[in-house]
Amino acid sequence: MTKRKHIFLDDKTKVDKLERKIKKYERYKSYHEKTSEEDFRLQEKLAMLSVVASNFMMTGHSPTLVLTKLEEGEEVMKPVGGGQKDRARDIICKADFRKLYRGGKGRKTDPLMIITAVCMYVMRQDNPRRGDIRYSNNFIRNVGVTKDIYQHISQKLDYEQKS
Repeated sequence: MTKRKHIFLDDKTKVDKLERKIKKYERYKSYHEKTSEEDFRLQEKLAMLSVVASNFMMTGHSPTLVLTKLEEGEEVMKPVGGGQKDRARDIICKADFRKLYRGGKGRKTDPLMIITAVCMYVMRQDNPRRGDIRYSNNFIRNVGVTKDIYQHISQKLDYEQKS
């Protein structure tokens, strides 16, 4: 019976083996530790946001800072115009969708529906008397946003912004 020779690993293979072991333990992070680049769910939500924002023709650029005179006579830099998509992105990144709108007996939850309601909320913040967002709009009806759902989500967002 011939004796088996022990095969030694070369340096490159040893390094690769160690890297795989390290990656194995680094791969799993808790939800709160992940950045937006690492969390695929958040990337999906931001992709849906761009679809909804283009459908509603929301302003996407950040607001420009303009020198504004106050009544006391001082000049202060204040944001003017735009930034609807950025504000919606901030809300979507921070908010927990399960707390905004829960599914239940016969209630359908869909991230696209919640994102649409958040976009409507941001647009109505800019202009509270905005009347051209109708619930009978083809896109809004297909997504599933109703007046009750919108009111529920907007109340939750108001409550979160106050606290």
